Amino acid sequence: MNVENLSKKGTPLTLKLCVECSCNIDAGVFDCRTKQVGPKSFSLEEWQTLNKSDFVVQSILLVSTGLKEVSRFSPMNVTLLDLSHNEIATIETSCFANLTLLEVLDLSHNRLKSEALNPDIFAGHYSTIEYKPLKNLRVLRLGANELHSLNPDLFEHLPVLEELSLELNPFKVIDQQSEIAIASVDRLVSLDLSYMELEDIPKYLFHTPRGLRYLNLTGNLLQEVPAALSYATSLTWLSFDENPISSIVVGAEFPKLKQLKFLSLSYMSQLKEIGRGAFSSLEALQEVHITNNPHLTYLHGHAFLRNDTDNPERLDWPPVKRLYLHNNNISYLDAQLLVQWDAMDVIDIRANPWACDCSNRWVLLSLLPIIERTTPAILNNINCKSPQQMAGLSMVDLEHKHTRMRCPDKVGNNPSNDGALLMGLLIGVLLAIPLTAAVWCLYKQGCFGLFGLERQTAYSRAFYSRTTLNEEF
Repeated sequence: MNVENLSKKGTPLTLKLCVECSCNIDAGVFDCRTKQVGPKSFSLEEWQTLNKSDFVVQSILLVSTGLKEVSRFSPMNVTLLDLSHNEIATIETSCFANLTLLEVLDLSHNRLKSEALNPDIFAGHYSTIEYKPLKNLRVLRLGANELHSLNPDLFEHLPVLEELSLELNPFKVIDQQSEIAIASVDRLVSLDLSYMELEDIPKYLFHTPRGLRYLNLTGNLLQEVPAALSYATSLTWLSFDENPISSIVVGAEFPKLKQLKFLSLSYMSQLKEIGRGAFSSLEALQEVHITNNPHLTYLHGHAFLRNDTDNPERLDWPPVKRLYLHNNNISYLDAQLLVQWDAMDVIDIRANPWACDCSNRWVLLSLLPIIERTTPAILNNINCKSPQQMAGLSMVDLEHKHTRMRCPDKVGNNPSNDGALLMGLLIGVLLAIPLTAAVWCLYKQGCFGLFGLERQTAYSRAFYSRTTLNEEF
């Protein structure tokens, strides 16, 4: 609802702010998105006019307004303040002190530099318990600014901060000052460090915020699983997408994260191998995304397998319910990768160069029927790449036709390639047996010498004349 005139106790009051922007009385939203308000935010006096009206502001949206400077706000019952997508480079000291109920502050996509972002910006009113706290601020978004480091005391006025976003800032390295700042947030639950060009994570970064549950490391330059994760023991959600890790094998596997339920390893252009025991310490996994990795050819059948903690002789697997393996370069899938296939909600194996031989026979006989029953919409594009005569064929069609998938021979050739040759050899053998027998019989009966004997006799007769009686006497 756009209003120009609001009244309190029957006294008409024209609000400049509600004329320039939008005041939704029912929702308690002051909406100034995409309205060009100038380089400076509204003055303290202008904000005070809202408090003198019947308009109780709970959310202020100053998005894409061209702001460059932010002045101090007047006392309001605001819980959400969105200042994103501006050109803010300067924020007044104690700017948000009067917003005592503020829970969410979005300063992302601005031009804040490390030098300008100091602790006094977030200072609240005096308190005998804490140091000038903004006592209700839980969410702070600082992504996509020009930060390369953090003041070590930056968050000292934010005692209940739970969610911190630093994504898309050109840090390149988390220096000691930044490490102190982040580690000081002892109630931290969610941390976004994506697209910060990080090559490593400080070993003890997660030692203090032991309640950290969500960690986004997408789009960095990490070449191995950071050892720092061993201290993030409460993690339930972790993304490693778009990092240049080439292999996850024994010695470089994930540390023990007993509560981790979600893991994503997608869009990793260098990833080639996931070896034995890569995820064996992630015993609570429920959802795994390993997708769009063009060079991933090897997924070990024991990548998830571990020895049971209580009984080392017993093997165990995590209770994965959703497994996404689409758009990789995998040809074989081991039936022992997981064991509860029939209890899973999603199994996505599309767009891989599958080998349609006996090693994947279980996929045809067992896995495809499960996918068809649970998520038939993702049955498309599950095709054979090899052997050659089956290339391009749909594995689903093969399953429906009850096609038998044969094993390659010792040198890797598929016997089905030799079908015509084998048939020709068989026919040749069958024809050769009676012919050989016939020739043998003829030979044994002397038939081969019949015509030769006649010629020999005729030749002898040419030189033989019968003896007369006179010659005998």
